[in-house]
Amino acid sequence: MMRQLSIICSFFVMFLCEAQEQTRLPLSDYFSETWNTRSGLPHNSINSVTQTQDGYLWVATWEGLARFNGQEFTILTRAHINNLPDSGLRALTPTQSGGLYIAGSRGGISLYQHRQWDTQRSASTMVNHLIESADKSLWLALENDGVFYREHNSDTDLAIIKNVSAYRVIEDSDGVIWAATSAGLYKIDNKIPTLMTPHFGLPNAPVYNLLITRGGSLIVGSEKGAWIKINSQFRPIHEQLANESISSLLEDNHGDLWFGTINKGVFRLSPDGVEQLDAKNGLPANRILSLLQDRENSIWIGTNAGLFRLRESPFSLWTHKRGLAGDYTRTVLSHSDGSLWVGGSSGLNIIKNNRAILVSGSKQSNPYSILSLHEAPDGSVWAGTYTSGVLKVVNNTFTPFISRSTGLGSNEVRALLFDSKNRLWIGSAMGLTRINEDGSLEQFTNKKELPSGFILTLSEDNAGNIWVGTGNGVVVFDIVSEHFTTVEFPREFSAKYAFGFYIDDTYTWMATDRGLVRYELKSGKMAMLGLEQGLPIDKLFQVVPHNGSFWLSSNRGIIQIDKNHIQQILDAPANAKTPVLNYQLYDEGDGMLSAQANGGSTPSAVTHHDGSIWFATAKGVSTVKPARLKASTQIALPTIIENIFVDGKPIALPLEGESVFLPPGVSRLSFHYAGLSFIMPQRLNFQTQLKGFNDKWVNRQHMTGAEYTNLPPGEYTFMVRASYPNAHWQDNQQAVNIVIQSFFWQKPQFKFAIFVLFLMVIFAIYKYRLYHYKKIEIELTNRVEKQTQDLQTQANAFAYQATHDQLTDMPNRRAFDSWLAHNFATYKQQNRPLAIAILDIDHFKRINDNWSHIVGDKVICTIADLLKDGCQENQHIARWGGEEFTIVFADKTAGEAKMICEALRESIAQHDFSAIGEGLSVTASFGLSDSTNVGDYDRLLSRADQALYKAKNSGRNCTEII
Repeated sequence: MMRQLSIICSFFVMFLCEAQEQTRLPLSDYFSETWNTRSGLPHNSINSVTQTQDGYLWVATWEGLARFNGQEFTILTRAHINNLPDSGLRALTPTQSGGLYIAGSRGGISLYQHRQWDTQRSASTMVNHLIESADKSLWLALENDGVFYREHNSDTDLAIIKNVSAYRVIEDSDGVIWAATSAGLYKIDNKIPTLMTPHFGLPNAPVYNLLITRGGSLIVGSEKGAWIKINSQFRPIHEQLANESISSLLEDNHGDLWFGTINKGVFRLSPDGVEQLDAKNGLPANRILSLLQDRENSIWIGTNAGLFRLRESPFSLWTHKRGLAGDYTRTVLSHSDGSLWVGGSSGLNIIKNNRAILVSGSKQSNPYSILSLHEAPDGSVWAGTYTSGVLKVVNNTFTPFISRSTGLGSNEVRALLFDSKNRLWIGSAMGLTRINEDGSLEQFTNKKELPSGFILTLSEDNAGNIWVGTGNGVVVFDIVSEHFTTVEFPREFSAKYAFGFYIDDTYTWMATDRGLVRYELKSGKMAMLGLEQGLPIDKLFQVVPHNGSFWLSSNRGIIQIDKNHIQQILDAPANAKTPVLNYQLYDEGDGMLSAQANGGSTPSAVTHHDGSIWFATAKGVSTVKPARLKASTQIALPTIIENIFVDGKPIALPLEGESVFLPPGVSRLSFHYAGLSFIMPQRLNFQTQLKGFNDKWVNRQHMTGAEYTNLPPGEYTFMVRASYPNAHWQDNQQAVNIVIQSFFWQKPQFKFAIFVLFLMVIFAIYKYRLYHYKKIEIELTNRVEKQTQDLQTQANAFAYQATHDQLTDMPNRRAFDSWLAHNFATYKQQNRPLAIAILDIDHFKRINDNWSHIVGDKVICTIADLLKDGCQENQHIARWGGEEFTIVFADKTAGEAKMICEALRESIAQHDFSAIGEGLSVTASFGLSDSTNVGDYDRLLSRADQALYKAKNSGRNCTEII
């Protein structure tokens, strides 16, 4: 039996290898994340998880459906899905046309397509799973009732298998339906079921899940292990899975198989063997309900305690759990033989062939604390320690070489360098020691040659000069003159510590405590990239170049910046606008256990021969493969317009090809969108364009919304596209057409009518002028009569002046009192309402004092004009005196008159008085009363006056009623 299993395993491993030859990560290298109800999910039992063609991730729970865009969950329950009998969901099945079937409790079934829900007739009991077959018919796996067939466009369910619990159905390439049930595996051919008895190789046990691989093999997950169909027989996939209860199945992009179990977590079968991931290693729970690999190749695991994801994060880790001597690492060295050396406070490891080997040797039974590493020209490795000087590694064992007792300035060694003349330079806490080829020692200290005895880094340029980074600046040892020259940082840099160098043909790049310093070798000119230029942190430890980018280590993570972009910023003219610094900061969210990348010893970061970059951190050594990071940005990135808000209120999104018609007067239009990346949603960049308003793409950076105000009527097309960081814009733009309709007076017909009316007015003026000349002729003949009438006219003028205000030409207080006294009794007798308002210009004295009385008079006249324009014929206006006016509202109550007063008050407050006086703004207060409960007009005036005082005391610029 064991031999047979071995043959099956070998066959399957060969199948996996042929299926996919891509490099896979060990499970320990995946970056994991968990979501639960605290993260926005409606329930922690993740019954199903899937991804639709538009890029959304969908999660089925007992309390509804969750749609995930990478940043937030949108919850949908039966309150949002019409006619769904219950919010509890068990199954999610995408369709070939881009739709999504959901099914679950009480037999509920609904299809989501074109942003609409089509709830269909419920099944007889809970739906555990369903599929849409090639002929568009539905196959339903029901709890306790069995398997049912529902023909396309039919509400009738045909029972195929009865009186069992069916858990999953699947269709193979021959159109055969396979059903996983509590009675075992059924094969359904032409609607005729056949139970796959032990005669076919399967155990007599319930079957929970099924999978057809890309190669066409049928995989069966049962209560008694996982099985594969070979020809007409079923064979165990792997002996390690023989006794596991398999609840979920998945084939990933490598061709590896993932097995979710009822109580043992997840197993992965690959050519590397079987790996297990359970609650001890980070899973929320060991009961697995669903598995999915999304289009970004992340693995989603649904448990009964939340949603768990494994993804190939930018950074992977080597820690104590993977074999390192300790988690606190200080230095990392890429050896010419392909190995990787990692030193830290607990010793030194060699990583080779995906294994960490500990270098043996200790001091007084305590491990050496390794600060620095260096490979000599002969391939030997030398280690600088914290308390034991310099060691040499021979046959994976430490051999003491030099310490303070044998001539070294200090046992704390942070930098080592073999120069081109095969001399060993040792940077310690007490200066610089050089060991010549003949074994003689030379000491350089801060007493003479160095600005500081604390040496942090050493490097040799192409000319053979030695660059020394210290705790107080940089010096260069000239290979010709054999003397040190100090590199003076400009005072405005405020830099002191030099932690690391990168030297190319033109520049020396220095990682300092104030940023990245560029030193031009020929001219000695320096420039700095620091906080002022946009760096998120100014203390940098190491500069690692890779494919046109600089990778900078810091205590807050790893910063990646394009080298040409740095040059562009540093070379920008002093009076020019500095470009915005574009960078990526990687930290714990990208796979690092700690964002604290250690520095102060070298090398603390290095490029390896396989293109990976390694960083020593406070929690292990972190490694990133830029090629993998770049590959992740090549994955298709769907862009979705999720919401449209009109004046703050959401509207329904249009179907494809349709337009949104908005009413006239829309003042604010906003769009909310998302890029459906689940690996780096916070880092996505967006551009938007509103055709018809601005035909250029507008950079929105990481913003997921765009707003437009006061758009004129017309047709617009809003477009948005997304890109990964440091990647080109993909052809993924989404668009929606918007039509803002016009008021009648904004339409061309109305404007044409106004133009015609204007011509008519001009013609009327012309005719009037002709008439006017004729009239003058008549007036000449009647002058005598006119002169006779002048005396009467003058008498009328005197009478008019007695009742009208000279400044505003409005009725004065005498006329107002006369009218009120004459008409008040009539209105009371006829039981008709009469309202009176008294208006007072606010702070009028301040206007006279600050702008002059002439300006004050102009203000009074302007307000008089505004009152005339805003009042009707039956509303009598008078200048009451000074800055006060009165208004009589015939047949109006105080409440009705208040609306008119408010309109007048707003027209005054909004009027532009700048033509009268620069910076001048005017408001007015209104006191209002009516004749409802008043017996005489004096009392009515008194009440209006009281209301005015109330308005003044209420802060002015308001209307009060008494």
